[in-house]
Amino acid sequence: MYFVDKEVLLERLGYIDGLTEGYTRTEGLALERASHMLIEAVVDVGNMIIDGFILRDPGSYQDVMDIMETEGVIPPEDNERFMATFKWRVELTRNYTSIDHAGMKRDFNENLSAYRDFRKNVYAFFENEGQAITAFKGDQHDV
Repeated sequence: MYFVDKEVLLERLGYIDGLTEGYTRTEGLALERASHMLIEAVVDVGNMIIDGFILRDPGSYQDVMDIMETEGVIPPEDNERFMATFKWRVELTRNYTSIDHAGMKRDFNENLSAYRDFRKNVYAFFENEGQAITAFKGDQHDV
């Protein structure tokens, strides 16, 4: 069993919120950074939840979100929205010299609601699964 620091989890959720607030006004390299960090932060929180609840080990970014959907953390439509943006991770990490900024921004803008709703979905999951949060350090904070 892994212990997950709830302070770190809450910090990451706040980071996601901050990125979504100004996303529609972001351009160029800042757009690349915001897009990449949205993907990484959501998957990071997903992995923390999977570790904390001793769920099966994911094999990929998509698998993390599939587990989150299966376990009821996110709704299926949000998983689809995440997948529509996760395809950009390859572009951001391997094909970074030729990114279609307009296409990436369009895909994220069309699916940004999944990121904006992520904190609410995680909180709702914690409320429903409260008895199983023993693997989280820092339980004194409300989630």
